Amino acid sequence: MRQFVTLLPVWLLLGGCYVAPGTPTPVRYRQMAEPTGGGAYYIYVPSYYSADRDWPLVVTLHGTNPWDDYDRQIREWDSLAEEKGFIVVAPKLQSPQGVLPNIRSRWFRHLAEDERRILALIDHVSGDYRVDPRAILLTGFSAGGYPMYHTGLRNPQRFSMLVARNCNSDLELFERIALTEAARKLPVRIYWGKADPEPIQDESWQAFRYLRNHGCVRTYRREIKGGHIRRPEMAYELWREVLPARHGQ
Repeated sequence: MRQFVTLLPVWLLLGGCYVAPGTPTPVRYRQMAEPTGGGAYYIYVPSYYSADRDWPLVVTLHGTNPWDDYDRQIREWDSLAEEKGFIVVAPKLQSPQGVLPNIRSRWFRHLAEDERRILALIDHVSGDYRVDPRAILLTGFSAGGYPMYHTGLRNPQRFSMLVARNCNSDLELFERIALTEAARKLPVRIYWGKADPEPIQDESWQAFRYLRNHGCVRTYRREIKGGHIRRPEMAYELWREVLPARHGQ
């Protein structure tokens, strides 16, 4: 895993730290705790939610504190969830760290703990609401790419797509995952900005090359204008390509 200590002063200036004000929503997101492990998360449920049908679910993973956190993640997604009609959750994680050095053994332990937290959260929300198990997006921003790749590729049956938004990746992380046939068929979308920090660009390419070279044929990448900024609308548009017909708006 590349360490970004030399980029720290630059990181403070990046647009990825800022969450633009969204359209006001009729209801407010809520902070919750997953009961089996006590993991904190935010959830936004559209004001017109009804248990008469199944709903898509977005699980969005934050980047490195203090430049990103689960509060920022829910605030960047709530108005889009209200507009498009899906539930969104943002868990508090331990493993996203793209700036300061990490002890590898502790970091991999945190990845495993975050994996359990994410899966338990999905089970908890699915017990409280009618979630469509065929329409669950796992997306990460920046260092949220680490738990996204780790959790998504190890549990491909739980997700309809992975979307990496300007994400870090790690070669050793990939090498520790035994890719199954289901993982190779899982749609993965990777995009980054032309003005992103060089490590983000390099690691986005690294993720794309590794997955394609290991048979993940539904992995695609895109370089777009701009820098390290938040683009939930793009993630949603990519996800909509694989949503069941009744969900794609």
